[in-house]
Amino acid sequence: MISVLVAAAMMTQFGEKVTPENAWREYPRPQLVREGWTCLNGNWDYKVVASDGEGIVREKVSGKILVPFAIESALSGVSRLTEKDEMIEYRRTFEAKPAKGRRQILRFDGVDYRTQVFVNGVEAGIPHEGAQAAFSYDITSLVRAGSNDLLVRVWDPTEGFVNSLGKQALKPHGCFYTRVSGIWKSVWLEDVPSTWIESFNAIADIDNGKVDFIFDVRGCDPTEEVEVEIFDAASSRSSVVVAKTEGEGGRRFSAKMPKNFLLWSPEEPNLYNFTAKCGKDSIRGYFAMRKFSKGKDKDGVLRFFLNNKPYFIIGTLDQGWWPDGLLTPPSDEAMKHDILTLKKCGYNMMRKHIKVEPMRYYWLCDKLGILVIQDMPSGDSTKLFDFSHANFAYGAVRREWKSIMDDLMAVPSIIMWVPYNEQWTQPCDVLTADMLRWTSAYDPSGRLVDGPSGWRDFEGGDKGHSDAERCWSKHKGVGEDESCDVIDRHDYSFRPTMHAVNPHRVSLLGEYGGIGCRVPGHLWTENAWGYGNTGSDTDRAAVEKKYIELTAHVLGLVKKGLGGAVYTQTTDVEAEINGLMTYDRKVLKFDAAKLKKAHDELCEAVK
Repeated sequence: MISVLVAAAMMTQFGEKVTPENAWREYPRPQLVREGWTCLNGNWDYKVVASDGEGIVREKVSGKILVPFAIESALSGVSRLTEKDEMIEYRRTFEAKPAKGRRQILRFDGVDYRTQVFVNGVEAGIPHEGAQAAFSYDITSLVRAGSNDLLVRVWDPTEGFVNSLGKQALKPHGCFYTRVSGIWKSVWLEDVPSTWIESFNAIADIDNGKVDFIFDVRGCDPTEEVEVEIFDAASSRSSVVVAKTEGEGGRRFSAKMPKNFLLWSPEEPNLYNFTAKCGKDSIRGYFAMRKFSKGKDKDGVLRFFLNNKPYFIIGTLDQGWWPDGLLTPPSDEAMKHDILTLKKCGYNMMRKHIKVEPMRYYWLCDKLGILVIQDMPSGDSTKLFDFSHANFAYGAVRREWKSIMDDLMAVPSIIMWVPYNEQWTQPCDVLTADMLRWTSAYDPSGRLVDGPSGWRDFEGGDKGHSDAERCWSKHKGVGEDESCDVIDRHDYSFRPTMHAVNPHRVSLLGEYGGIGCRVPGHLWTENAWGYGNTGSDTDRAAVEKKYIELTAHVLGLVKKGLGGAVYTQTTDVEAEINGLMTYDRKVLKFDAAKLKKAHDELCEAVK
C-alpha cells in the first residue's frame, strides 16, 4: 500500500509511527473476543459529495483515506473540514468465505453521525444514527464468496441538530475543538455461527463471593445453553469454576467464586478471564471482582467506598483529544502512555469527559488499573443553554445513552455515569430526573450516577456559575430519595469550595484547577489560554507550586467530607493549555513524584 498520511502542525510520537499497514490492527473489542474476524481498517477510497441547487449529488473531492481516522484529522491522510451539506462516501472491497450455518456480521465501533451501509450495491439495513456507540449489520444474505464491494455513506451536521457532539464545533473556539466526521473507530467483519453470543455483562458480588452473568444470545436458537469457565486471575491455566445457564438465553445466572478470590482496585487491578460457549460459538472475556458504592465513614460522613472501604477518588478531566488523530487515538501505545502517566502522578481515576473511547481504551483502564467516570457526550454547542432544544433532542439523547451504556456495561473500571454536564443538552427538572433515575435503574450492577455535573442541579445543587445562585433548591427530606448519588460542583477559583455534606449524595468537586502553563515549542496556537490564569505563565516550577498549594487546599475540603476531585485536565487541547502534559504528549509539565506525594495525602485522609 502507498502511505496517505499527512503531517499535522503538531504530531505525537505515536502518530509519527502510524502507517496504513499498522493502524488499529488489533481486535477492536477485548471485552468479548472471538476467532474468525477480518480487520477492515486501512486505506479506503473516499469521495466528498453534495447536492447542487437542483438536488443532484455531485462529487467535490476524492482520494484515499486511512480508516479509522476522521477525515478532518492529519492521520486520515486528508485533513479536510467537512461542511453541513456534504456527505462522505467510503468504499473498499473485502474477502468473504460464506458457509452454511454461519453468519457474517459487519461491525462499526463508531461513526459520526448518520451511516448508510451498502454491500454489493444493496443497502444492509436502515441508517444508523449516533456518533458514539457501536452498531452492526448482519450481511449474510448480501455477501458472496470472494471479493465483495462495501460502500459506507456518512452525513454529519455537527451543529444545529439532535446529534451528540461533545466538544466539537464547526469553528473551534474557547473549549470547543476541531470537528470529527465519518468513521472514527474501527471497522471489522466477524464470522459467527447461526446462534452466537452478541454481548454479555458480568456483575460482581464481592459480599456474597459470586459473579452474575447475563448473556445476549442471538440467532436461530436464542435458548441455546451457555457454559462458562472462569480462570484464576494469576494465570490462564487453572480453572476455578464452571457454570451453565438454565432456560432462555440471556437470563441471569450465578457462578460461585473461590473463598480466596482477588479484588480489583487501581492499586491491584486483578482480572479474571473466562470462556463462554454457546452451541458452536466460543468467546473469551474477562471481569473483575470489585464494588464501588457510597456509605458513611466512621464519622457518619457520606463518602465513596471501594470494596467496602472509604476511598477518595482523585483524577483528571480527560477529554481524549489528539493533535494528529483528533478524537481517534493513534494507537494502543498512545492510550497506554496517557493512562500510565496519570498513575505515575498518583491519580486513581479519570473523568472521561463527554467522549466515548474505543473499546480497547477501556480494556487498558481495566488492565492497568484506573477508575473511570463516564460522561454522556453532550449535544449542539450553539444551543447549550436552550431548554426548548434540549427537550426537542431528549429522545435522541436517551436512545444514544442507552446504546453507550450497553457497550460499556461490562467494563469494570467504570464506576459512575454522568448523563448531564453543566446543563448541556439538559431539559427541564422533570425530564432531568427521569434520565437520572432511568440511568440508575438500567445498570444491574448498581453503578453510581452523578448528576448533573456542574450546575442546573434541581435537588440542592448549583443553578449557575455564580455563588449567588448556589443551592437554588433544597435537598429532599429524610427518608426521601434524590434522583442520583453525587452532588457535583465545578469551581475554577484558586480556593474552590464544595457542596456541604448531606445524607443523600456524596460531595464531588467535578471540575477544578485548570491552571494554564505555556510550553514554547509545544503549542497548537499562540492564542492559548487556561482556566486558572491567562495561560501566559511559562515558569513551570511556579505553576507546579500553585498546583501543590491548590492540592493542599483540596486536602482541607477532604477533611470536611469531600468525596473526590477532578482536576482540569490531562493534556492541553488545541488552544487550552491547562494540561498536565502538552497536547503532543512530549512534555510532562510537572514533577510526577511531587504530584503523587500530594495526591497520596488526599487518599490517606479518608482511610
